[in-house]
Amino acid sequence: MIKTLGLISLVAFATAHDQPFSGSFMSKEEKLGLMEKAKEMFYHAYTNYMEHAYPADELMPLSCKGRWRTKENNRGDMDDVLGNYSLTLIDTMDTLVVLGDLPEFDRAVSKVVTSVTFDRDVVVSVFEINIRVLGGLLSGHIFAQHFKENSNHLQWYNGELLAMAKDLGYRLMPAFNTTTGIPYSRVNLRYGIKKDQLHYFQETCTACAGSMILELAALSRLSGIPIFEEKAHRSMDSLWSLRHRSSNLMGTVLNVDSGDWIRRDSGVGAGIDSYYEYCLKAYVLLGESRYLSRFNKHYAAIMKYISQGPMLLDVHMHRPQINSKNFMDALLAFWPGLQVLSGDLKPAIETHEMLYQVVQKHNFIPEAFTTDFQVHWGQHPLRPEFLESTYFLYKATGDPHYLNVGRQVLNSLQKYARVECGFAAVKDVRTTANEDTMDSFVLAETFKYLYLLFAESEDLIINIDEYLFTTEGHLLPLSLSVQPQNYTDADKILDEDTDLPKRSCPSFDNLLTESIRKPLKNMVDGLCPNRKSRIEAREFAKIFQFGNENHMQRIKAMGIVITKLPNGLPLLFMNSSHESNPEDQIDGHEFLTELNIIMKDVNQKEKINSAKSVSFDNQDGQKVSLYAGAANFGLPLNLGLKVVARIAIANPVKGCETLINPNDVKEKIVLVERGDCMFIEKARKLQEAGAVGGIVIDNATDSSVITSRAFSMSDDGIDDVSIPLVFLFASEARPLLDMLNINPDLLVTISELPKETEAEIDSVEDTGTMINNSIDKLKKIIGDIMTSNDPTQDQVSDLLKWRGYSSIDKQTFLKLLMEARKGIINKNDDIIKVDELPPSKQKISENDTRRKVDPDEN
Repeated sequence: MIKTLGLISLVAFATAHDQPFSGSFMSKEEKLGLMEKAKEMFYHAYTNYMEHAYPADELMPLSCKGRWRTKENNRGDMDDVLGNYSLTLIDTMDTLVVLGDLPEFDRAVSKVVTSVTFDRDVVVSVFEINIRVLGGLLSGHIFAQHFKENSNHLQWYNGELLAMAKDLGYRLMPAFNTTTGIPYSRVNLRYGIKKDQLHYFQETCTACAGSMILELAALSRLSGIPIFEEKAHRSMDSLWSLRHRSSNLMGTVLNVDSGDWIRRDSGVGAGIDSYYEYCLKAYVLLGESRYLSRFNKHYAAIMKYISQGPMLLDVHMHRPQINSKNFMDALLAFWPGLQVLSGDLKPAIETHEMLYQVVQKHNFIPEAFTTDFQVHWGQHPLRPEFLESTYFLYKATGDPHYLNVGRQVLNSLQKYARVECGFAAVKDVRTTANEDTMDSFVLAETFKYLYLLFAESEDLIINIDEYLFTTEGHLLPLSLSVQPQNYTDADKILDEDTDLPKRSCPSFDNLLTESIRKPLKNMVDGLCPNRKSRIEAREFAKIFQFGNENHMQRIKAMGIVITKLPNGLPLLFMNSSHESNPEDQIDGHEFLTELNIIMKDVNQKEKINSAKSVSFDNQDGQKVSLYAGAANFGLPLNLGLKVVARIAIANPVKGCETLINPNDVKEKIVLVERGDCMFIEKARKLQEAGAVGGIVIDNATDSSVITSRAFSMSDDGIDDVSIPLVFLFASEARPLLDMLNINPDLLVTISELPKETEAEIDSVEDTGTMINNSIDKLKKIIGDIMTSNDPTQDQVSDLLKWRGYSSIDKQTFLKLLMEARKGIINKNDDIIKVDELPPSKQKISENDTRRKVDPDEN
């Protein structure tokens, strides 16, 4: 059958196991030892969950207790998967089968059947409860029924898990009551969706709406109830109809009623990943050719626009030639595994190798990393996606390299995540600090793939090749494809395009995986010799950092020379006599051209987004002004623009999800705490709730503009925020919070920082950061600056502004400067160097791009 060919790509490359590998060999004994170690690690986590957390949803491994919904501090969207229904146990049942532990599987099924109910007044994520809970119940039922018929276990079982799955399926159905058929993002398990909550649930991600078809179709085919599969097909059909017709790309977030795209960035990571996965797997499991056709069209678009060598960078769906982000997220690590399933092995090997080098650099894949492989978001919640791809690549190639990759991940988990009561998520890969979280997917997927990587077929009590993995790692039998289809041909929406999909996989019998990986070995260190896999010169200019050794080597190879002007500022120019090849010289010219454009843009932005002020009257009626950082988005607050309103506090305080107190924040300036999401995402949530402005307060308790570098809050390339957002370090925010406690109706103004000519300055203590800095400290800072490269007066002024002293009157500044030059101030270790200026202050001369013109150059 046609559908079988798609699955065969999971195992079709088994013939490659006979090919020679020059990489390190792993003996059967060593492989067996790693399998047993993976099993021991699973039981360390599972046993601690059962002893310290069950029947709670998750284990808190640092506290050695369970995490219940509403009983701990609300973590916003992260808690939408919790519902007090023993989530981790449900999610883990089929892992026990993979490990061959039928007695414990029997006990786990019994506990779920006797203690779990979904009749709860709790709002949950439709996506998460589908893939984790419904998927876990279905896989559990399939294996319970199988081993009832083929072993001495589960003889008491009578389809109870399937009955629970049907009950849960019906509770999810109200979410599909939308004009498009695309489900709302959340649903109340007892009451469905209340009218007053519709507004908050209208936005959903593409992956959320597009990752229902496997579980709901399986539920229909096992139960004989067609509605579940019908709803899932309609959602997939609607999503397909909303793709961008020119690029065949999908956006990330959309409105389920209007079908309008809210976020048009397109990639293969967070918010969109499993939609593409389910397009292909729906074909494999259900035999629906339309899903293969859709996947092939999406895949061609991804490889054309998003795939840039081994990297996968988000683009705008409607302008796919333009990148929307300069970082990648950890969830895209599933992509090589999906490429194996589709039969496209070479790019899978390349992307996996790039990811492996990130692992080697940071021990884990951070939640997000930049195009030069630095940490963007440092968390690592022990995600399974990289191990998933490692497993499928090993299964496809037999290359022992992937066993060694798995061993490194295993060792990192043991070293950095293992704690007394389980395995704790890594808060920041740079510090390896842990946080009190162990998501259910750690047991459902991470240890499952780790065990399978080292296991031989004879170590398993099931034939793993007869099952398809869902996005949560649950196992659904391929035999479901021959079950009755519970919908009619009239329900199917035919695709407009009639070209036949690819139905066979390319042959890789003679393909050596090492030969693919070798050119990428030094990619993370910036030494990759393959021009096609490098960042284009103009893109590189966007991420270039002075002082970054790899970046400096890169521009040197382009023939670019850096020297310093008499005033200490760097000058970049092409050296025509430099021995570099013509391609690198062209890159150098492109790099300098783009860098000039960027610097002009940054300078212009900083004129608009100069420092801001948060002001209010204190108890004595005196005006208090606080130094505030600006944003590169929203209302600019220049040319006299200001916003005056009363203060409110966001709930949840991080402001990363829809606010639950919109009536309290409407037409007010809203306080939010830094962390958990991008600044612009906070601004969007405030704007959505009706706020007229926002103030972000730093989450580091003692931070200030004196000890921390001032910065502008960055955007994400999407211009959809119209309210102003400013930033206060904790020390600057304290007077505001104290006054708010005294006067809850406090009236606050956010505006541009007053110019020197407008500031009423009585003493140096009233200048700069406006938070009572002593004159001695200010003098010392100026003295420290003067010890660095003998900067000019303008450079000293710029550095002071950068450190937060933005409105020192000229007379005071010159007086302190003269004292510093006379040597009154002693040098200390905290020297501020000229080359630490932000890029906009390290101005590039108009002659930066001077070069000898080749008469033959186009």
